[in-house]
Amino acid sequence: MTPNDQALKQACTFVLSRLSPPSAAETLNRLARHAASEDGIDLYGEGGAVERLEAVTTDRLGKETGLFFIKGVTAQLCVLRAYAEARNCRNVVIHPLSHLGMDESDAIERVADLHAIRLGHHAPFTTAMLEDVTEPLAAVVVELPLRRVGYLLPDLDELHAISAWCREHDVPLHLDGARLWEAAAGYGVTEAELTALADSVYVSYYKGLGGLGGALVAGSESFIRTLRVWKTRYGGNLFTAYPYAIAALDGLEQRAPHLPSYVERARKLADALNKLPDLIVHPRRPHTNAFQVWLPGTPAALTEQHRRFAHERKTWLFERFGEAPLTGYAMAEIEMGPASDRYVIADAMEHIAHFLTFIRA
Repeated sequence: MTPNDQALKQACTFVLSRLSPPSAAETLNRLARHAASEDGIDLYGEGGAVERLEAVTTDRLGKETGLFFIKGVTAQLCVLRAYAEARNCRNVVIHPLSHLGMDESDAIERVADLHAIRLGHHAPFTTAMLEDVTEPLAAVVVELPLRRVGYLLPDLDELHAISAWCREHDVPLHLDGARLWEAAAGYGVTEAELTALADSVYVSYYKGLGGLGGALVAGSESFIRTLRVWKTRYGGNLFTAYPYAIAALDGLEQRAPHLPSYVERARKLADALNKLPDLIVHPRRPHTNAFQVWLPGTPAALTEQHRRFAHERKTWLFERFGEAPLTGYAMAEIEMGPASDRYVIADAMEHIAHFLTFIRA
């Protein structure tokens, strides 16, 4: 999103998915009122609000312990290198459209020197696909949900089967849980019920929780201990990280409890949008609080039409348009979060219907 787009969005009176962030002053004032602001200052992630956050998160995830990271990319590179070293094997299973496969400039191979075995296409991979792998494995990674294909979750029974396969074959299962909070709400289970299926899990604090950034890896005491040296090697130690930790604690307290209702709203909106012509909702029933819509047109043309629509109607619907796996269509994402507290589903549907009319004119 360009600076001009950001200004245009801020001028709109209706925002469908992601509100513009509050000012730095507002954010810092809110965090200063949090109880954790009275904690000591952490030094390189030791003590203070970071220690509090690690304890709160690992308890919620049902794991023995956890380690804070400033970036999820760094966190997962450390996880996979630690598994590779421990097992003397560099092969890791990922989905080709996962974060690791799509969004990190091939870091898994170029930086971590690992060999990615890519399973699946436009849906989460299955146990049957794992059965076809003949090479030794250092780890299997499952992203929950798989964002690039429509925030899809594997069927819960399938996830249990993958977990059982990994344990039967003595292969560590790692959950890429950048949106684990949303995934648990989508499944209708607790986070701990999900993470019990895996040996380790990464969670993010800034996506669904609205934090400033930061991540955590949770697992056994012995495994988390092996990550510390890799965290140093990958430059993951900030001198102090308490603003990120306080913001994450605030998100766990203020945002996380609302995720089940956001999932429910996403499903209600999707159900309504399924009735509109010229619009494809994917999946038809969202797995989490977010989903894709496919609209007729090209990403470039729809971007310009959306800008004109926002300027004329003071209505901001979509953050960006990308390629859809269907000729003649482009894809946009809808994510139900705090913005949806400001409108009812009928209003959202009406605005999207008006945009469809606008692009046909």
